[in-house]
Amino acid sequence: MPDSAPPRVLIVDDTPANRDVISRRVQREGYLAETAENGREALEKLRAEPFDLVLLDVQMPEMDGPQLLEVLRNDAELVHLPVIMISAVDDIDVIVRCLELGADDYLPKLFRPAILRARMSAALDRKRLRDAERRYAESLTHDLAVAREIQGAFLPESLPTAPGVQIEAALHPARHVSGDFYDAFMLAPSGTIVLVVGDVCDKGLGAALFMALFRSLIRASADPVEGGAIQMVGGRRSVVVRSLESATPAELLTRVAAFTNDYIARLHGRTNMFATVFLGALTPHTGQFDYVNAGHEPAIIVAPDGSTQELRPTGPALGLLPDATFWTEAGALEPGHSLVAFTDGLVEAESPTGEAFGAQRLRDALRRNNTSAATLVHGTVEAVHAFTGPTEAHDDITLLAATRTGG
Repeated sequence: MPDSAPPRVLIVDDTPANRDVISRRVQREGYLAETAENGREALEKLRAEPFDLVLLDVQMPEMDGPQLLEVLRNDAELVHLPVIMISAVDDIDVIVRCLELGADDYLPKLFRPAILRARMSAALDRKRLRDAERRYAESLTHDLAVAREIQGAFLPESLPTAPGVQIEAALHPARHVSGDFYDAFMLAPSGTIVLVVGDVCDKGLGAALFMALFRSLIRASADPVEGGAIQMVGGRRSVVVRSLESATPAELLTRVAAFTNDYIARLHGRTNMFATVFLGALTPHTGQFDYVNAGHEPAIIVAPDGSTQELRPTGPALGLLPDATFWTEAGALEPGHSLVAFTDGLVEAESPTGEAFGAQRLRDALRRNNTSAATLVHGTVEAVHAFTGPTEAHDDITLLAATRTGG
């Protein structure tokens, strides 16, 4: 109810004289009073227009007070409506039943005006508090929905395509917003595909805000046009003079990791926020693959025969300390081989009994689904969901796969 509008009270009683007496007393308190002669009529009015309080007689024909109260407490729109039971029946069992059904209070019909005033005031105060809480919850839900939509825009609308390479990715937030992120984009003119999977520490809105920052820094510092204008933020690290257009994949990855690390550590070090990140650079026509693993879960190379190889960390998480050292490892993604990068929410997902999905189940799922990038991603995610069942997720799950299909 608006703060300036008098509260609307519905008086439900099958006796006209009682309705008249209670209506006059309610109006003397400055409230608007309307009446109904039974529960069925009251229910029609309550569903047709808003009320702030119901004074409800216990004994009535057609639908008595307890029956109406039970209907109200099972109606999503009326469940929070305050109800004060009023009856001449001095039966403790009736009182207990009404309170168990959700009545806010109880009054005998022979009450003093001061008691009615106090009970109605208390019930309406509780309603104002519940209404304020509900408005806040609705506002928060709306804001989180908007944040989720905006955050979704930071993920790539489409994944790059190249002859002989398949790329697939999925992100399943544990909450409305996520601290995980992934990216995949092609660099011109070389055609190198950059693959990124990251996990910001902590959870909730703070992690989601930094997810956007980390992802933007990585994308911008890897871009041959925009990245060329980015300078290191103070410190002893020297600016890389060599242009990004002529940089090797290894040089590109170390530059991206170093720049992102220093930017976060120097400008946002007081927040103690950091991210573990896997950065890969794949040359589609040769299969050359370089990577920097900044404190992240080891990515996995899956061979056609199901054997696996781990790509372990080559430096610390991004944002922990300025001037940290990162190095690349090089290899080749042979035809039929797949790269799978993921966040720890996948291996740490728990079953209803509290058992973790774990590294071995992950490898088993990868072997069973080792036919394409799409089956690797979606088959593995399905295996995790089958393992966790109805258990609430405690962390985001992100998975990215790149499969080399041709020579």
